[in-house]
Amino acid sequence: MASALLADLRPPIRASHLSSDLLVLWQHPESREIAPIGRLTHHGSDFAFSYTQAAAQIQGFRVLPGLPDLRRSYRSAEIPLVFGQRVLARSRPDYASYIRSLGLDPEDATPWEQIVSSGGHREGDTLQFLVVPEVRGGNARVTFLANGVRHIPDGELRFDGRSERVSRDRQERELVALHESDTLRVVPEDENAHDANACLIVAGATPVAWVPRFLAPSFRGLLEGGDVSVRVERVGAREGSPHLRLTLELDHPAPEGFAFDRDGLWAPLSA
Repeated sequence: MASALLADLRPPIRASHLSSDLLVLWQHPESREIAPIGRLTHHGSDFAFSYTQAAAQIQGFRVLPGLPDLRRSYRSAEIPLVFGQRVLARSRPDYASYIRSLGLDPEDATPWEQIVSSGGHREGDTLQFLVVPEVRGGNARVTFLANGVRHIPDGELRFDGRSERVSRDRQERELVALHESDTLRVVPEDENAHDANACLIVAGATPVAWVPRFLAPSFRGLLEGGDVSVRVERVGAREGSPHLRLTLELDHPAPEGFAFDRDGLWAPLSA
């Protein structure tokens, strides 16, 4: 996973703004739909996990290893093993370069900071993490990793009333030119065969990634009220993992009645 990552010389981010509340997302192995099956939190020295209302509604859902009771709240001084396996050990020779690729300091990065910053990504896995989106101060807010960076050049994209193919070189020119706090547009992608709610992230006139599929319906709701943009929080190294290439932040006025979790499916079953 991390051995291919090179050191990123940008200053490390501080943990003070990292979320203490994550959604655990699970991809159905057959339908490929993504569901928020759990909540993982970290307060002080304690970790807690609860399954969500959504998990109880998934036909055939199998509980996670070591967490067998859907209606129990699990608390521990350690991250549950099924999640802790996504933390790179300090003994690994590529530890320092990997931690820097997350924008963290190898000297004091914690396992929680690794999970929050990386999204818990592992190749071929069905689990990932997302900072819990929220509406606060009248704005819809969420920090997320852009999806599909390596797949943008794979085919024809339809957006802004036109259709075009984006070469990898063109995409890369836009990505390397990005800086922290730059603003990118979010636009609906038309006729996406895999996701009717697909939204592209556009730098200048060039699509560079997608909004994560799990968040796309919420972005579509915001787009109904007008233009939507996101701010660049971090740009990863070109040589690093594609899923870490672009970290973005949404902080956009929420229309009346807007909610990320309109049906309450993210609520813990154990509450």
